[in-house]
Amino acid sequence: MNSYWLKVIFHYIFLIFSVYLITFFLIRLVPGDPIDFLVGQSNFSADVNQIKEHLGLDLSIFEQVVKALKNLFQLDFGLSIHQNIDVLFLLKPALINTALLAILSVSMAVFIGIPLGLFISYLNSSFLNQITKCINAILIAIPSFILAPILILFFAIFLDLLPVSGMEKPSSILLPAATLSIGFIAYLVKMTMDSTEELKDSIFIIAAKSKGLNLSYIYFTHVIKLISLPIVTAIGLQLGGLLSGTIITEMIFSWNGIGKLLIDSIHQRDYPITQATVFFIAISYVTINFILEFIYLKLDPRIKTYHE
Repeated sequence: MNSYWLKVIFHYIFLIFSVYLITFFLIRLVPGDPIDFLVGQSNFSADVNQIKEHLGLDLSIFEQVVKALKNLFQLDFGLSIHQNIDVLFLLKPALINTALLAILSVSMAVFIGIPLGLFISYLNSSFLNQITKCINAILIAIPSFILAPILILFFAIFLDLLPVSGMEKPSSILLPAATLSIGFIAYLVKMTMDSTEELKDSIFIIAAKSKGLNLSYIYFTHVIKLISLPIVTAIGLQLGGLLSGTIITEMIFSWNGIGKLLIDSIHQRDYPITQATVFFIAISYVTINFILEFIYLKLDPRIKTYHE
C-alpha cells in the first residue's frame, strides 16, 4: 500500500473518531437527564443511583469517554438506556432498511438522470433545454419535507396507488425512495446536460462526426465516458445530502431506518444509540468517499500525482 492511500485511510479514521467524540460530548449537553426521562415514563419506583451505576452513567465524564473508546474498538456500544437491549441488535435492522432505501434511491437517480440528460442534450432543442433547466431548478430547490407530502397527497390519497407510510407492503419503499431521488435525478440531468454542452463543439465531436459516426452512438458511447468524472463528482456531492435527507424522509414515512432511530434516541436522551447511529453514519460517509476516491483515480490517474 503506497503513501497516498495510507494518508487517505489515516484521514478517514481520524474523521470517524472525531465525529464519535464530538457526538459523545454534544449529546450530553442537551438539556434533560436520560434517567429522569426513563423513570418518568415508567409506572414503578426505581433506584436512580442503581440504574446509573448499571448503565455506567455514575462515572465521571472522563471515565465515560475512556470506557466508550475502549468498547468502540470492540464494536460494543452497550445497552439502550430505555430498552435495555444491545444497541447493535437495534441497529442492524435499521441499517438494512436505510441501505435498501438509499440503494433504490441512488439507482433510480443514476439510471434515470444520466440517460435523460444525455437524451435531452442529443435532441439539441433550445426550447426543451430551457424548460428542462427550469424544471430542474424547481425540483432541486424543493426540500424533502415539502416534496414528501405532495407525493403522499397525489399517489397515496388521490390515486390510492401506494401506501401513505409504514413498512407493511413491498411498495411502501417507493414513496420515500421517490422523495429522495427526484431532486437527485434533476441534479444529475442538469450536470449531464452542462457537461455535454461543453463538449458539443469540441474537436473530438467534430472528428467523430466527420468519420460518419452516428450522433446517438457518439453521445451514448463516447461522450458519456468523457463526462464521467464530473458526473461521479456530482453523485458524490449528492450522496451526502441523500444521507441527511434520509433522516427527514424516514420520519415522515415512518420508515424504520437509522435516521428515524437517531431522532428517536435524541428525543429520549438514549446516549448509546445516538453515539452508535452517528458512528455508522460517519462510516457511511467515509466509505462513500473512499469508493469515490478510488473511482477518481481510475478515471483520472493525474489526481494521485497531484496529491503526491
